[in-house]
Amino acid sequence: MMIPTLLAMRDFSRLREIMAILTKYGLGEFVQRIKLSGQTLNEIEAKPESRYMSTPRRFRLAFEELGPTFVKLGQILSTRVDIFNAEWIEEFEQLQSDVAPIPVTDIQALVASSLGQPFHNFFSSIDPKPIGSASIAQVHKAVLLSGEVVAVKIKRPDIEKVVNADLRILTHLAQLIESEIPEARRYQPVQMVQYFARSLAKETDLSVELRYMQRFGQTFNGHGYIHIPKVYSDYSNRQILVQEYIGDTLLRNLPLDTLAPEIRSQLAHRITEALFTMILKQGFFHADPHPGNIFINDQGTITLIDFGLVGHLSTTRRREIIDLINALTRRDQFTMQYVLSNWAQGELPDENLLGADVLEMLLNYEHTAMRDLRISQVINDITQIMRQHGLTLPGDLVMLFKTLITLEGVVKQLDGSAEMLDKAKPIVEEVIKERFSSDHIVQKSKMHSLTLLQALDELPQNIIRLSRRIQKGQLNLNLDVKRLEQLSHQLDRATNRLTMGIVTGALIVGSSIVMSIETGPKFIGFLGYLLAFANSIWLIWSIWRSGKH
Repeated sequence: MMIPTLLAMRDFSRLREIMAILTKYGLGEFVQRIKLSGQTLNEIEAKPESRYMSTPRRFRLAFEELGPTFVKLGQILSTRVDIFNAEWIEEFEQLQSDVAPIPVTDIQALVASSLGQPFHNFFSSIDPKPIGSASIAQVHKAVLLSGEVVAVKIKRPDIEKVVNADLRILTHLAQLIESEIPEARRYQPVQMVQYFARSLAKETDLSVELRYMQRFGQTFNGHGYIHIPKVYSDYSNRQILVQEYIGDTLLRNLPLDTLAPEIRSQLAHRITEALFTMILKQGFFHADPHPGNIFINDQGTITLIDFGLVGHLSTTRRREIIDLINALTRRDQFTMQYVLSNWAQGELPDENLLGADVLEMLLNYEHTAMRDLRISQVINDITQIMRQHGLTLPGDLVMLFKTLITLEGVVKQLDGSAEMLDKAKPIVEEVIKERFSSDHIVQKSKMHSLTLLQALDELPQNIIRLSRRIQKGQLNLNLDVKRLEQLSHQLDRATNRLTMGIVTGALIVGSSIVMSIETGPKFIGFLGYLLAFANSIWLIWSIWRSGKH
């Protein structure tokens, strides 16, 4: 499989750079295994100190040197507790992108370019010192001509070009990993990269974050203690996001030791209630609620910022989460086993073995009260079971689990005695009550009835179409055979070798006959021997090369 035929030439230099950096950190074996060793510089040698590093650390250091896209990828992989063990997770969680801040003069030029008018047509001033500087965007405090103080989030120049090139390469690498490393196929690396690409595309489009903030703002409009910053859509687009400046104290800077225990407990309860309301009632939640994204004011009002990472849950998925929490409360093995089986991607699990592991997990909780059950422990046990059975979680659940673990850390920081599952119990009970309310049942019945009537209405036409296809012999059966293309390629290659072997044998026999005839042209026989020898060398080299790979 030749790289130039699969990757645009514009990405080839970046691919060589990626392979060189991986090789430098002692990952040359990985490069060879996915059959890219011929594309790297042979003179690149691994750092001597890398031989004493663990494989997870080598990947972490390589990702940091490779830049923002790979740092973001590592941060996403740090949430895949269903795939990686604690050592990998710990290394991925340390990934940091070391990006120099954009000078304020360049910021003004970027703002003017994004809005299509000079900077001073919109803003009277901008603070040269950034509030925050990340790999994708940078945030500055500024003042509008109207006098309103705002936070201006501006995307780094050319970041999309770099990210898109890296994503094309990552997609190709994922295809190679899935093709050449059999044990990695069950984790669906191509699908994982596609999910990552969609997530990163949203982060690099600030108009998506604008819409998220507007939606959350409408949801919590008039809420007593949850605040979403106001956004200025007239000054915002894909490149720039202008929002209300929040001058409160970040949770990470809050002097918790000086707060009364009841205030800390109240803050923990409010943050938990806000997130579980988003997750269980709306299915649309802030997916990065760490202490640097939460502001607290003197009245206890909580302001959430940075909506670049948002999770979505379908109605079915929310129902499964509710059922799982209920199963934990009742120690219901069969409901939990049913939910985990629904979550599993790829091959179906062995239900008997899965049930035994679920039962063992529940027995470990037998003497633990619900208020003492840590959500991180439950998630860890669930993902460990999934990993033991070779199962992977859907992307939406990966983001949810990561959010819950982050949230639990925040809640524990505020109130060490608080347990999220216990605090979420009232919301769970409320959702269950709504599910079994008469209004909800009537609404669901109407919806299902309409769906059934529509299916019955279309049934005669579908039967007629099916009958016509059968009569005409046009009934198609589609079989999805994994790696069929590769199997066809291997069969084609084997057929070519067999043909060449037959031709070589025929040349030898024919040349021997010609050489044995005294009056015949001897040079034709000699030429036949030469061709047979060349064919033999080609066959031996082809078989040896195939065995090597």
